[in-house]
Amino acid sequence: MRRDPDAAVALLADMAVATDPALRAHARQLAGRLLPPLGRVGAPRRRGTRRLVGRPGAADGDVDVERTLERSGGRPPREAGQVVSRQFVAAPRAVCLLVDRSGSMRGHAVAIAAVAAAAVVDAASDRLCCGVIAFGTDTMVLRDPRDEVPSERVVDDLLSLRGHGRTDVARALAAAAAQLEHVPPGGRTAILLSDCLHTKGADPLGPAGALDGLHVLGTSGEPDSIRAGKALARRGRGRWLPATSLGELARNLQSVLA
Repeated sequence: MRRDPDAAVALLADMAVATDPALRAHARQLAGRLLPPLGRVGAPRRRGTRRLVGRPGAADGDVDVERTLERSGGRPPREAGQVVSRQFVAAPRAVCLLVDRSGSMRGHAVAIAAVAAAAVVDAASDRLCCGVIAFGTDTMVLRDPRDEVPSERVVDDLLSLRGHGRTDVARALAAAAAQLEHVPPGGRTAILLSDCLHTKGADPLGPAGALDGLHVLGTSGEPDSIRAGKALARRGRGRWLPATSLGELARNLQSVLA
């Protein structure tokens, strides 16, 4: 890890699916300790669509006379809890990380995905709901934004999946939109971690436009992969950023989560 962290996490990801049960179990236990700290990016900035809401008993804001009288039975309020104040608050945001687990994702790419998943889960707060979906030909929900699944478990589940099948990016984006449908408009964001070369399903540019924002973290430096990723990010009103190493991932994931 000190000499070459990218090579170390790639080896760890390969050992996590070893045929030897003891080696596999030990590697996954070690990954649960080592990988989540690599992905910690700090608390995202508080932001989101602001809206006017009423809050009973709040000491600040403007008094909502109509709702205050309604709570006090049409009489002047006798208790502070009967006073309803109006104030602007930021609506909660939600992020869904889509990690490619198709046949093109092995070793180092799987480790990068595990670190990214841990980072997104650890960034969750009362103002930011975070989910993780793994996809290839089909999709698999590793963490619903409304659930309290720890990053160590998400990493373990992700490392246990062997890369296989083709890449249906359109299905993955549709799954993200469905997972985020409970979030108010303006706060639904997806982060796609993939080489973006879809080999199955419909053209992903259509569902990319259905989200409030789509950022792409490209796992390949091949020109076709970069072009495909940038086209998706443009359609999704987001950014394409490289994530071919741990350093790039930490820097650029922090950028899109901020």
